[in-house]
Amino acid sequence: MRPDLRRGLRRAGPLAALVAAAVVAVWLAGRPVDGPPLDPASPGPHGTKALVDVLTALGADVRLTDDAQPGDAVALLLVDRLTGDAAEDLREWVVDGGTLVVADPRSRFAPQVAGPASIGPMETTLPRDCDLAALAGVERVAAPAGVVYAGAGEGGAVGCFPRSDGHWLVARTEGAGTVVALGGPGALTNAVLGTAHNGPLVAALLAPASGGSLAFLRPGAPGEGEATLGDLVAEPVRLALAQLAVAFAVVVLWRARRLGAPVREPRPVQVAGSELVTAVGNLLQQSAARGQAAGLLRASVRRELAERLGLPGDSPVDAVVAAASRRTGRDHDGLLDALTGREPPDEAALVALAADLERHRRAVLGSPVPTKEPARVR
Repeated sequence: MRPDLRRGLRRAGPLAALVAAAVVAVWLAGRPVDGPPLDPASPGPHGTKALVDVLTALGADVRLTDDAQPGDAVALLLVDRLTGDAAEDLREWVVDGGTLVVADPRSRFAPQVAGPASIGPMETTLPRDCDLAALAGVERVAAPAGVVYAGAGEGGAVGCFPRSDGHWLVARTEGAGTVVALGGPGALTNAVLGTAHNGPLVAALLAPASGGSLAFLRPGAPGEGEATLGDLVAEPVRLALAQLAVAFAVVVLWRARRLGAPVREPRPVQVAGSELVTAVGNLLQQSAARGQAAGLLRASVRRELAERLGLPGDSPVDAVVAAASRRTGRDHDGLLDALTGREPPDEAALVALAADLERHRRAVLGSPVPTKEPARVR
C-alpha cells in the first residue's frame, strides 16, 4: 500500500467511526419502545394496545383502572395480582351482575388447569364446538402458549374450544353475573389479535353492546400483593426441602450418639529420649558417618557455650571461642580446633574429640557467670 493512501485511511478512520456511531444512535432512537408484556399502551408484539384500539373502535368505553365500578358492564383481568380485599370486591361486583373476563390461569377466578392447549411444539387453532350464543360468530381461535381448563359441565359451566380433556374457554354463572375464563392472555396480544377469529372473540366478550363501559384492570406493579416468598414456592419443592431437613436430622443423630460401651483406642507408643539418642547413634555408627556425628557434637557444645556466655545460640564459632577465652582463660587455639577441626579419621579419634569437647564444656560451665555492671547515676 502506498504511503499517501495509508495516511489517508488513517485520517478517515475516526470520521468513519463517528458516522457509524451517529447512524446507530439514529436507528436506536427511531425504534418503537415496547412496554411491559400485556401493557395496554405497548405497541410491541406482546402488548395489548391493539386490543384497546379495537374495543374503542367498536364503541366501548375502555377505562384503565384498578377496580371495577357498578357502572361497568365488563371487566378484563389479564394478570391477577389482586390483594385479598380487592379480589373480594371484584367477586362482589360479579355477583351483583357484572361480567368478568379473566385470562390468567393462575387467578383465583379461573378453574383448575387440565393441560396445555397446544399439541407438541406446534401451535394450532382451536374450534369453537359449543352452543354459547355470544360466540356464534366465532369459529376458531388461536391461543399460543395457552392452557385448557377442567370442570366444564359442572354447576352449569359451559366449555368452548376443546382440546384433549379440557376447554380453553369456560364460562360459569356466579350470582347475577358471569365469569369467563380464558386459557391465557396470548390470544389478546397485538401479534395474535388478527389471527383466526380472535378479533370477533374480543368483540363478543368485551364489547357486547355499543357504548358499554369496560374496566381494563391494569396489572399490579411487581412486588405488590400479599403473597410472600414462601407462597411462591411450589408444593413439590417444599416437600423436597422437608425431606432433606429430615434426612439431615437423621444423619446428625446417627453421627452424634454412639450406643454401647466406650471403646478404648490404642495410645501411641512413648519412646524415651535416651532410647532415641541411642538409636540415632547406632545409625550413625552403622553408616560410618563420623563427620556427621562430629558436627552434631560440635554444634551442641557451641550452642551450649554461647548460651552460657550470654551470646545468641546461633553465634559464630569465632565469637564463642573469643568470649570463652576472655572469661575462662582457656587456650584460644585449642578450643577453636575442638570446635572447627577436621573430620575424625576413625572411631578412636571421634571418641577423643567427644572427650575434648566435654572438657571444654565443663570448664566454661564451671566458671562464674559474669554479671552486668550496674549503671552509674550521674
